[in-house]
Amino acid sequence: MTSPKPYILVADDDPDDREMLAERFQRSDPHVRFRWMTNGYEVLDYLRSCPNDDLPRLMVIDYKMPGMTGAEVLQCIQHEERFRVIPKVVWSTSDNQEYIDKALNSGADNYFAKPADMASFDKLVGLLSKLLRFGKRKTDIDWGG
Repeated sequence: MTSPKPYILVADDDPDDREMLAERFQRSDPHVRFRWMTNGYEVLDYLRSCPNDDLPRLMVIDYKMPGMTGAEVLQCIQHEERFRVIPKVVWSTSDNQEYIDKALNSGADNYFAKPADMASFDKLVGLLSKLLRFGKRKTDIDWGG
């Protein structure tokens, strides 16, 4: 039996941000698949019921979602071994240092402010694409500070 195709789990309650992320990814790789969630509770329910051979290849989680922040989602799965190999990125409209610290301390591999222009969006998608292809094994990703 073959494993299902890899996909990105995106948790974000803003439909415009979800659409923009999908559009920019599709431009660089039309084969990219997504699973969409709108809040942290959906993410936790989904991940806990997901078979090991169908876990996401990458997670992009909004910091400010209704009910539960992205950092709180990551805290809930931080110590579960089966999720450790999945790269986890938190993004937000805010570049508040407290949010950044909470996300990174909760298991995020990186934190990005949501891009304000297309060039920045494309740069972010390029970085996320590397994580999608190489996972956490890729240690020389230039995050661009």
